[in-house]
Amino acid sequence: MNAIYLDHAATTPLAPEAYAAMQPWLQEQYGNPASDHAYGRRAKQAVERARAQVAALLGATAEEILFTSGATESNNLAIKGALEFRGLEDAHLVTARTEHKCVLDSVRYLESRGLRVTWLKPDASGVIPAEAVLAALTPATAMVSLMWVNNELGSVNPVQQLAPLLRERGVLFHVDAVQAAGKLPINLAETPIDLLSVSAHKIYGPKGVGALFVRKRPRARLSPQMHGGGHEQGMRSGTLATHQIVGMGEAFRLAGERQTADAALYAALRDRLWARLSALPRVLRNGSAEGAPHILNVSFAGVEGEALRAMLPALMVSSGSACSSATREPSYVLRALGRDDALANASLRFSLGRANSEAEIDQAAAQVIEAVLWLREINGEPVGEGAAAVPGDNVYDYPPAIWQHFSSAGEHAGCFPAGTPGLLSLRAENRAAASTLGLQLRLGEDGRVEEARFQALGCPVGIAVGSWLARQTLGQTPAALRALDVRQLRVALEIPEDKLHCALMGEDLLRQIPTGP
Repeated sequence: MNAIYLDHAATTPLAPEAYAAMQPWLQEQYGNPASDHAYGRRAKQAVERARAQVAALLGATAEEILFTSGATESNNLAIKGALEFRGLEDAHLVTARTEHKCVLDSVRYLESRGLRVTWLKPDASGVIPAEAVLAALTPATAMVSLMWVNNELGSVNPVQQLAPLLRERGVLFHVDAVQAAGKLPINLAETPIDLLSVSAHKIYGPKGVGALFVRKRPRARLSPQMHGGGHEQGMRSGTLATHQIVGMGEAFRLAGERQTADAALYAALRDRLWARLSALPRVLRNGSAEGAPHILNVSFAGVEGEALRAMLPALMVSSGSACSSATREPSYVLRALGRDDALANASLRFSLGRANSEAEIDQAAAQVIEAVLWLREINGEPVGEGAAAVPGDNVYDYPPAIWQHFSSAGEHAGCFPAGTPGLLSLRAENRAAASTLGLQLRLGEDGRVEEARFQALGCPVGIAVGSWLARQTLGQTPAALRALDVRQLRVALEIPEDKLHCALMGEDLLRQIPTGP
């Protein structure tokens, strides 16, 4: 089965044009841009050409672009640098709970040093309303930090509306534009944003390089976070990586040429994908249909996220779930949107790129639909026709015994009809892991199990436990089943320590078997 890459919001492939532009600066042209000789001057010229290319896509001037190691550094430099230059005493910042982790952690770091912070929540579509930002301002507000496009939802914040209003109030405005650059028009000559962060590898450039726009007029002043040789106008010391910067410049130049066509392609593919997925019952779109063209985030009720991802080995998508312990952490962005833990964990983010086709979108939708129906059927739901999928390759390296029982779980999944004689129904759950496990045993006249069915909502390990138990119980007496414990489950299925809670649910089921005759 051919892989389908739908995770471009995480990273994009390197554009051939960017790769070609980088090659000379990896071998033949190896001068340091800070060196005052022929090799150094050539490297500096290449850096300045790339600086102008980045500036052109953003509607900025070249002197307003500082190169960094990526958006994480750019966001750190913008937030810490601006507020430390201003002074943290009596300073106030407004930001959102749905920002990227590097923004959240930078703000929390400054909050620990005395910065006062207002944390805004999004509306139902994942947008931070302009009215909420303005209402949060105080006379001490020094900065507002808000992303242009949310990296999980694709929701577009009203930064163009806010920028002039914040300028009128004398409040510095920082924008994380990582997911906006190359997808939405950006013109900083017209939109008075003070600081703006971008990354190369989200726009078909190389990893390890980004940029920070720092407005010159009126000047946004920063305290450097890296000290050394005074590079990048004294705000970011360190020898510049010429080859990466050249690649970033070429990627931004290409994005400017392709922006209109790229955005149209992404939007058409996104809408096509949603049209197919929304035919499933109980699916929920996270974010607005008016969001950025390249991102679609969908939650699927009645399934668990890790199991869903395991069912989709050929799809390269992002999932907020990881059933690695009994205290897993769902996506904080989806929780801020009001999704419960179960829906947040059962979400997939599809992010589109230049090489995606309608045929790939149709294949991806078909694979997701089959997987969701199969997992719902494992959970005991009547799904009708269409649940023919079975797990494919074990790309996440589950132990063989677990994968064997997960893959064949459909053989013993389901429920007996109501009123079946001799029926013993058992149920266990782990609320922290949002997992449930059910087992139905039909006892014969001799008291032994003649048939068994299980139902499971959980990760592949939890499903494998249910499948193993349904097989193991056949021909057994209740007394023999009560003797099984978590140690035998772990050995039989090779269950690792971080999945112990799955084995414990199985033991909890068996402990419910009546002790009487």
